Amino acid sequence: MPTIHREPDFGYDDLVDLVEGQLRVVELTAVNAEIGGPGERLWMMEPGLGGDVYRLWRKSRGKGRGTYWAVDRDRPWEAVVWLREALSGVLGRLTRPGAAYAYALEPGREEQDLAVLDELEAVRLAGVEELGCSLGPGAAVGALEREVVIPAQAELARAGALRSRLLREHFGTGPDAAERAAAELGWDVGKARKALAAHDDYRTWVREGAAHARTSVPVHRPSGDTGLPARLAATLMTAACREEEIVPGRPSPVPIPDELAPWYVYVRGLGACIAVAVEGVHTPDGNPWEYMTVAPVVMVLEADWTVHEGVIVSPVPYDLGSECVIFDEDAILAGGGDPQ
Repeated sequence: MPTIHREPDFGYDDLVDLVEGQLRVVELTAVNAEIGGPGERLWMMEPGLGGDVYRLWRKSRGKGRGTYWAVDRDRPWEAVVWLREALSGVLGRLTRPGAAYAYALEPGREEQDLAVLDELEAVRLAGVEELGCSLGPGAAVGALEREVVIPAQAELARAGALRSRLLREHFGTGPDAAERAAAELGWDVGKARKALAAHDDYRTWVREGAAHARTSVPVHRPSGDTGLPARLAATLMTAACREEEIVPGRPSPVPIPDELAPWYVYVRGLGACIAVAVEGVHTPDGNPWEYMTVAPVVMVLEADWTVHEGVIVSPVPYDLGSECVIFDEDAILAGGGDPQ
Protein backbone atom coordinates (compact mmCIF):
# COMPACT_ATOMS: atom_id res chain seq x y z
CA MET A 1 0.00 0.00 0.00
CA PRO A 2 1.48 3.40 -0.93
CA THR A 3 1.87 5.76 2.01
CA ILE A 4 0.25 9.18 1.55
CA HIS A 5 0.73 10.67 5.06
CA ARG A 6 2.97 9.69 7.97
CA GLU A 7 4.75 10.69 11.13
CA PRO A 8 6.60 12.93 11.86
CA ASP A 9 4.86 15.16 9.30
CA PHE A 10 1.55 14.59 11.10
CA GLY A 11 0.60 13.37 14.55
CA TYR A 12 -1.89 10.58 15.12
CA ASP A 13 -4.94 12.86 15.52
CA ASP A 14 -3.95 14.82 12.43
CA LEU A 15 -3.68 11.60 10.44
CA VAL A 16 -7.20 10.63 11.51
CA ASP A 17 -8.48 14.06 10.52
CA LEU A 18 -6.79 13.91 7.11
CA VAL A 19 -9.02 10.93 6.35
CA GLU A 20 -12.22 11.42 8.35
CA GLY A 21 -12.24 15.21 8.27
CA GLN A 22 -11.35 15.76 4.64
CA LEU A 23 -12.61 12.70 2.77
CA ARG A 24 -16.04 11.11 2.42
CA VAL A 25 -15.31 7.72 3.92
CA VAL A 26 -17.03 4.94 5.83
CA GLU A 27 -15.12 3.02 8.47
CA LEU A 28 -14.60 -0.72 8.06
CA THR A 29 -15.02 -1.47 11.74
CA ALA A 30 -15.63 -5.23 11.45
CA VAL A 31 -12.55 -5.84 9.30
CA ASN A 32 -10.40 -3.59 11.45
CA ALA A 33 -11.51 -5.38 14.61
CA GLU A 34 -10.22 -8.59 13.03
CA ILE A 35 -6.87 -7.39 11.69
CA GLY A 36 -6.11 -4.04 13.32
CA GLY A 37 -3.91 -3.35 16.30
CA PRO A 38 -4.47 -0.75 19.05
CA GLY A 39 -5.28 2.62 17.52
CA GLU A 40 -5.32 1.34 13.96
CA ARG A 41 -8.20 2.37 11.68
CA LEU A 42 -9.53 1.27 8.29
CA TRP A 43 -11.82 3.16 5.91
CA MET A 44 -13.07 3.11 2.33
CA MET A 45 -14.54 5.86 0.21
CA GLU A 46 -18.32 6.15 0.22
CA PRO A 47 -20.17 4.24 -2.53
CA GLY A 48 -19.89 5.94 -5.90
CA LEU A 49 -16.60 7.68 -5.08
CA GLY A 50 -14.17 5.04 -6.32
CA GLY A 51 -13.84 2.79 -3.29
CA ASP A 52 -10.22 3.61 -2.36
CA VAL A 53 -9.19 1.97 0.93
CA TYR A 54 -7.32 3.95 3.60
CA ARG A 55 -5.46 2.30 6.45
CA LEU A 56 -4.03 4.09 9.48
CA TRP A 57 -1.56 1.70 11.05
CA ARG A 58 1.83 1.30 12.61
CA LYS A 59 4.52 0.56 10.02
CA SER A 60 7.94 -0.81 10.81
CA ARG A 61 11.06 1.28 10.22
CA GLY A 62 13.04 -1.92 9.91
CA LYS A 63 14.32 -4.56 12.28
CA GLY A 64 14.99 -3.06 15.68
CA ARG A 65 14.22 0.50 14.54
CA GLY A 66 10.72 0.91 15.91
CA THR A 67 7.49 1.91 14.19
CA TYR A 68 5.63 5.01 13.01
CA TRP A 69 2.02 5.91 12.26
CA ALA A 70 1.13 6.16 8.59
CA VAL A 71 -1.91 6.41 6.32
CA ASP A 72 -1.72 4.16 3.27
CA ARG A 73 -4.10 4.20 0.31
CA ASP A 74 -4.96 1.38 -2.08
CA ARG A 75 -7.29 0.92 -5.01
CA PRO A 76 -10.06 -1.57 -4.14
CA TRP A 77 -8.81 -4.43 -6.34
CA GLU A 78 -5.34 -4.11 -4.79
CA ALA A 79 -6.74 -3.89 -1.26
CA VAL A 80 -8.80 -7.06 -1.74
CA VAL A 81 -5.59 -9.06 -2.27
CA TRP A 82 -4.01 -8.24 1.09
CA LEU A 83 -7.36 -8.13 2.88
CA ARG A 84 -8.14 -11.70 1.82
CA GLU A 85 -4.73 -12.80 3.05
CA ALA A 86 -5.13 -10.98 6.37
CA LEU A 87 -8.65 -12.39 6.76
CA SER A 88 -7.72 -15.99 5.92
CA GLY A 89 -9.00 -17.19 9.29
CA VAL A 90 -12.41 -15.63 8.78
CA LEU A 91 -12.68 -16.90 5.21
CA GLY A 92 -11.61 -20.35 6.32
CA ARG A 93 -14.42 -20.49 8.89
CA LEU A 94 -16.94 -19.26 6.33
CA THR A 95 -15.78 -21.94 3.90
CA ARG A 96 -16.72 -24.77 6.29
CA PRO A 97 -19.03 -23.24 8.91
CA GLY A 98 -20.43 -26.62 9.93
CA ALA A 99 -16.97 -27.82 10.99
CA ALA A 100 -15.59 -24.62 12.54
CA TYR A 101 -14.40 -25.03 16.11
CA ALA A 102 -14.71 -21.27 16.66
CA TYR A 103 -18.43 -21.41 15.93
CA ALA A 104 -18.87 -24.34 18.28
CA LEU A 105 -16.97 -22.54 21.05
CA GLU A 106 -18.16 -18.95 20.49
CA PRO A 107 -21.90 -18.51 19.91
CA GLY A 108 -22.41 -15.45 17.74
CA ARG A 109 -18.94 -15.57 16.18
CA GLU A 110 -20.53 -16.32 12.81
CA GLU A 111 -22.30 -12.95 12.92
CA GLN A 112 -18.97 -11.20 13.42
CA ASP A 113 -17.52 -13.07 10.47
CA LEU A 114 -20.53 -12.24 8.30
CA ALA A 115 -20.09 -8.56 9.20
CA VAL A 116 -16.46 -8.83 8.07
CA LEU A 117 -17.64 -10.46 4.84
CA ASP A 118 -20.12 -7.63 4.24
CA GLU A 119 -17.31 -5.08 4.39
CA LEU A 120 -14.96 -7.18 2.26
CA GLU A 121 -17.72 -7.52 -0.35
CA ALA A 122 -18.19 -3.75 -0.32
CA VAL A 123 -14.51 -3.26 -1.13
CA ARG A 124 -14.64 -5.90 -3.86
CA LEU A 125 -17.73 -4.37 -5.48
CA ALA A 126 -16.16 -0.91 -5.39
CA GLY A 127 -13.66 -2.26 -7.90
CA VAL A 128 -16.40 -2.65 -10.52
CA GLU A 129 -18.77 0.15 -9.53
CA GLU A 130 -17.02 2.65 -11.82
CA LEU A 131 -17.99 0.46 -14.78
CA GLY A 132 -21.56 0.41 -13.50
CA CYS A 133 -21.66 4.19 -13.22
CA SER A 134 -20.26 4.81 -16.70
CA LEU A 135 -21.62 1.86 -18.70
CA GLY A 136 -24.58 0.60 -16.66
CA PRO A 137 -25.14 -2.31 -14.29
CA GLY A 138 -24.63 -4.87 -17.06
CA ALA A 139 -20.97 -3.86 -17.38
CA ALA A 140 -20.42 -4.19 -13.62
CA VAL A 141 -22.13 -7.59 -13.50
CA GLY A 142 -20.11 -8.72 -16.51
CA ALA A 143 -16.84 -7.69 -14.89
CA LEU A 144 -17.75 -9.53 -11.69
CA GLU A 145 -18.67 -12.61 -13.72
CA ARG A 146 -15.30 -12.57 -15.51
CA GLU A 147 -13.16 -11.79 -12.50
CA VAL A 148 -14.88 -13.74 -9.72
CA VAL A 149 -17.79 -16.01 -10.66
CA ILE A 150 -16.36 -17.78 -13.72
CA PRO A 151 -12.94 -18.46 -12.14
CA ALA A 152 -14.68 -19.86 -9.03
CA GLN A 153 -16.91 -22.09 -11.15
CA ALA A 154 -13.92 -23.31 -13.15
CA GLU A 155 -11.97 -24.08 -9.98
CA LEU A 156 -14.93 -26.05 -8.65
CA ALA A 157 -15.09 -28.00 -11.92
CA ARG A 158 -11.36 -28.79 -11.68
CA ALA A 159 -11.86 -29.97 -8.11
CA GLY A 160 -14.65 -32.26 -9.30
CA ALA A 161 -12.40 -33.63 -12.04
CA LEU A 162 -9.64 -34.30 -9.50
CA ARG A 163 -12.06 -36.14 -7.23
CA SER A 164 -13.24 -38.11 -10.25
CA ARG A 165 -9.70 -39.21 -10.98
CA LEU A 166 -9.24 -40.38 -7.40
CA LEU A 167 -12.50 -42.34 -7.55
CA ARG A 168 -11.45 -43.97 -10.83
CA GLU A 169 -8.14 -45.03 -9.35
CA HIS A 170 -9.99 -46.77 -6.52
CA PHE A 171 -13.12 -48.07 -8.25
CA GLY A 172 -12.17 -48.16 -11.92
CA THR A 173 -14.38 -47.19 -14.85
CA GLY A 174 -16.23 -50.44 -15.42
CA PRO A 175 -20.01 -50.86 -15.54
CA ASP A 176 -20.20 -51.53 -11.79
CA ALA A 177 -17.85 -48.70 -10.71
CA ALA A 178 -20.68 -46.37 -9.64
CA GLU A 179 -22.38 -49.08 -7.56
CA ARG A 180 -19.11 -49.99 -5.87
CA ALA A 181 -18.26 -46.36 -5.11
CA ALA A 182 -21.76 -45.70 -3.78
CA ALA A 183 -21.65 -48.72 -1.49
CA GLU A 184 -18.19 -47.83 -0.16
CA LEU A 185 -18.84 -44.11 0.36
CA GLY A 186 -22.48 -44.17 1.42
CA TRP A 187 -23.60 -42.22 -1.63
CA ASP A 188 -26.58 -42.85 -3.85
CA VAL A 189 -25.67 -44.38 -7.21
CA GLY A 190 -26.63 -41.27 -9.17
CA LYS A 191 -24.18 -39.11 -7.22
CA ALA A 192 -21.41 -41.67 -7.65
CA ARG A 193 -22.04 -41.95 -11.40
CA LYS A 194 -21.93 -38.17 -11.81
CA ALA A 195 -18.75 -37.89 -9.72
CA LEU A 196 -17.00 -40.59 -11.76
CA ALA A 197 -17.95 -38.86 -15.00
CA ALA A 198 -16.60 -35.44 -13.94
CA HIS A 199 -13.05 -36.21 -15.13
CA ASP A 200 -14.12 -36.74 -18.75
CA ASP A 201 -16.87 -34.10 -18.57
CA TYR A 202 -14.35 -31.41 -17.61
CA ARG A 203 -11.98 -32.29 -20.45
CA THR A 204 -14.85 -32.33 -22.93
CA TRP A 205 -15.91 -28.88 -21.70
CA VAL A 206 -12.37 -27.53 -22.17
CA ARG A 207 -12.04 -28.96 -25.69
CA GLU A 208 -15.45 -27.66 -26.75
CA GLY A 209 -14.61 -24.25 -25.30
CA ALA A 210 -11.30 -24.13 -27.16
CA ALA A 211 -13.06 -25.00 -30.43
CA HIS A 212 -15.61 -22.26 -29.78
CA ALA A 213 -12.83 -19.74 -29.07
CA ARG A 214 -11.20 -20.47 -32.42
CA THR A 215 -14.41 -19.51 -34.22
CA SER A 216 -15.70 -16.69 -32.02
CA VAL A 217 -12.84 -14.85 -30.26
CA PRO A 218 -11.57 -12.00 -32.47
CA VAL A 219 -7.88 -12.30 -33.34
CA HIS A 220 -6.15 -9.19 -34.67
CA ARG A 221 -2.94 -9.07 -36.70
CA PRO A 222 -0.69 -6.17 -37.66
CA SER A 223 -1.42 -4.81 -41.12
CA GLY A 224 2.19 -5.07 -42.25
CA ASP A 225 5.53 -6.69 -41.52
CA THR A 226 6.76 -6.10 -37.97
CA GLY A 227 9.80 -8.33 -38.10
CA LEU A 228 8.26 -10.51 -35.40
CA PRO A 229 7.08 -14.12 -35.66
CA ALA A 230 3.50 -14.19 -36.93
CA ARG A 231 2.00 -15.72 -33.76
CA LEU A 232 3.80 -13.26 -31.47
CA ALA A 233 2.73 -10.30 -33.60
CA ALA A 234 -0.89 -11.50 -33.56
CA THR A 235 -0.75 -12.01 -29.80
CA LEU A 236 0.53 -8.49 -29.23
CA MET A 237 -2.06 -6.94 -31.55
CA THR A 238 -4.91 -8.98 -30.06
CA ALA A 239 -3.84 -8.11 -26.51
CA ALA A 240 -3.82 -4.42 -27.45
CA CYS A 241 -7.24 -4.46 -29.13
CA ARG A 242 -8.91 -6.82 -26.64
CA GLU A 243 -12.65 -6.14 -26.68
CA GLU A 244 -12.50 -2.90 -28.65
CA GLU A 245 -14.71 -2.69 -31.73
CA ILE A 246 -12.37 -2.55 -34.71
CA VAL A 247 -13.39 -0.91 -37.98
CA PRO A 248 -11.50 -2.73 -40.77
CA GLY A 249 -10.09 -0.80 -43.70
CA ARG A 250 -10.75 2.68 -42.36
CA PRO A 251 -7.74 4.94 -42.98
CA SER A 252 -6.24 7.31 -40.47
CA PRO A 253 -6.95 11.02 -40.93
CA VAL A 254 -3.60 11.62 -39.20
CA PRO A 255 -0.36 10.84 -41.09
CA ILE A 256 1.39 7.83 -39.57
CA PRO A 257 5.16 7.26 -39.66
CA ASP A 258 6.26 4.10 -41.45
CA GLU A 259 7.50 2.47 -38.23
CA LEU A 260 4.04 2.78 -36.67
CA ALA A 261 2.02 1.81 -39.74
CA PRO A 262 1.92 -2.00 -39.15
CA TRP A 263 0.43 -1.38 -35.72
CA TYR A 264 -2.30 0.99 -36.91
CA VAL A 265 -5.94 0.14 -36.15
CA TYR A 266 -9.15 2.15 -36.28
CA VAL A 267 -11.20 1.72 -33.10
CA ARG A 268 -14.84 2.75 -32.96
CA GLY A 269 -15.12 5.64 -30.52
CA LEU A 270 -11.36 6.14 -30.15
CA GLY A 271 -10.66 6.70 -33.83
CA ALA A 272 -7.23 6.16 -35.37
CA CYS A 273 -5.01 4.30 -32.91
CA ILE A 274 -1.67 2.56 -32.59
CA ALA A 275 -1.14 -0.67 -30.68
CA VAL A 276 1.60 0.12 -28.18
CA ALA A 277 3.36 -1.31 -25.19
CA VAL A 278 3.08 1.16 -22.31
CA GLU A 279 6.48 2.37 -21.18
CA GLY A 280 6.97 1.62 -17.49
CA VAL A 281 4.58 -1.33 -17.69
CA HIS A 282 6.27 -3.15 -20.55
CA THR A 283 9.10 -5.58 -19.82
CA PRO A 284 10.74 -7.79 -22.45
CA ASP A 285 9.68 -10.98 -20.67
CA GLY A 286 6.35 -9.61 -19.42
CA ASN A 287 2.76 -10.53 -20.24
CA PRO A 288 1.42 -8.73 -23.36
CA TRP A 289 -2.07 -8.78 -21.83
CA GLU A 290 -0.72 -6.52 -19.09
CA TYR A 291 1.31 -4.02 -21.10
CA MET A 292 -0.29 -3.80 -24.58
CA THR A 293 -3.05 -1.29 -25.32
CA VAL A 294 -4.33 0.99 -28.07
CA ALA A 295 -3.79 4.73 -27.93
CA PRO A 296 -4.87 7.48 -30.32
CA VAL A 297 -2.27 8.21 -32.99
CA VAL A 298 -1.87 11.83 -31.91
CA MET A 299 -1.19 10.77 -28.30
CA VAL A 300 1.54 8.38 -29.44
CA LEU A 301 3.11 11.03 -31.69
CA GLU A 302 3.08 13.59 -28.87
CA ALA A 303 4.40 11.18 -26.24
CA ASP A 304 7.05 9.83 -28.66
CA TRP A 305 7.95 6.17 -28.98
CA THR A 306 10.78 3.71 -29.44
CA VAL A 307 10.89 0.34 -31.15
CA HIS A 308 12.03 -2.42 -28.81
CA GLU A 309 12.47 -5.84 -30.42
CA GLY A 310 9.77 -5.02 -32.94
CA VAL A 311 7.27 -3.63 -30.41
CA ILE A 312 6.23 0.03 -30.28
CA VAL A 313 6.92 1.27 -26.74
CA SER A 314 5.41 4.63 -25.78
CA PRO A 315 5.06 6.62 -22.53
CA VAL A 316 1.40 7.47 -23.18
CA PRO A 317 -0.46 8.65 -20.04
CA TYR A 318 -1.62 5.54 -18.23
CA ASP A 319 -3.53 4.82 -15.01
CA LEU A 320 -1.92 1.83 -13.35
CA GLY A 321 -4.89 1.36 -11.05
CA SER A 322 -7.52 0.93 -13.74
CA GLU A 323 -4.97 -0.37 -16.28
CA CYS A 324 -6.23 2.08 -18.87
CA VAL A 325 -4.83 4.85 -21.05
CA ILE A 326 -5.78 8.32 -19.86
CA PHE A 327 -7.30 9.40 -23.15
CA ASP A 328 -6.99 12.93 -24.51
CA GLU A 329 -10.27 14.08 -26.09
CA ASP A 330 -8.54 16.34 -28.63
CA ALA A 331 -6.37 13.43 -29.77
CA ILE A 332 -9.48 11.25 -30.19
CA LEU A 333 -11.22 13.95 -32.23
CA ALA A 334 -8.12 14.45 -34.39
CA GLY A 335 -8.18 10.76 -35.21
CA GLY A 336 -11.83 10.80 -36.26
CA GLY A 337 -13.14 9.35 -33.01
CA ASP A 338 -15.96 10.35 -30.70
CA PRO A 339 -14.88 10.91 -27.08
CA GLN A 340 -18.50 10.49 -25.93
